[in-house]
Amino acid sequence: MNGEHWYQQDGSPFYSIIGANGKERPVTLRDARKVNAVPSVTTVLSVLAKPALTTWMVKQGIMAALTLPRVEGEPEDSWIARIMGDSKEEAKAAAEEGTRIHDALEWAFKGQAYPSQYAPHVAATQAEIARLFPGVTDWRAEDYFCHASGFGGKVDLHSPSTGIVVDYKGKAGDFSDGKKLAYDQNEQLGAYQAGLNLPNAPGANIFVSRTHPGKVAGHLWAAEEMKAGADIFLATLAVWKLRRGYSPERAAQALAA
Repeated sequence: MNGEHWYQQDGSPFYSIIGANGKERPVTLRDARKVNAVPSVTTVLSVLAKPALTTWMVKQGIMAALTLPRVEGEPEDSWIARIMGDSKEEAKAAAEEGTRIHDALEWAFKGQAYPSQYAPHVAATQAEIARLFPGVTDWRAEDYFCHASGFGGKVDLHSPSTGIVVDYKGKAGDFSDGKKLAYDQNEQLGAYQAGLNLPNAPGANIFVSRTHPGKVAGHLWAAEEMKAGADIFLATLAVWKLRRGYSPERAAQALAA
């Protein structure tokens, strides 16, 4: 995947298409232009620097280089390619497990069956959400949207009556080391709140451990922090459109005229 996600004007996902060779491939900007698809919230935010993520990726590369010695006579480019490939394996495995946990949480909130091995993850997450937002019962899971401003997304969990938005983040560890977990995730949450046309309200990230089933940590964002996050996102959206030379909402308006 190219790391970019897109949504149709009706809000439905537009992640992949069948290419000329008959095989499925990720949607590109060129594909998006043809149907006036809008970028996802995370695609837009990718234009901002992520120092913590960059540091983690550098560490993975260093560790891979330490454990993959250069073979005698091996060209440097080949060795570097092996290091880069190996450094991505941990991230790939983490992402796959995170997706399975995420799916279990979605199915649980929809009242559907999910794999029993994820029961501790589900129970702990639901308990944390109930602690943060007591009395809220109208949770909706995995709603899609396309906003008139030219962006879209899929929201892990939200409450239409209160405007509260919740996003899950998979992490390693049991959260006992005291390290800060939440940084700028209010930008994503604020964008989701705006994208669903919800009233300004608090939001939360729920960090779910991939390595210690049943361990979670919640971070509550105040309503004013959510509003600030939405403002930052909308400013970033303007930069994204200028950089990519693409304003899908204008293209849609011209088509409808």
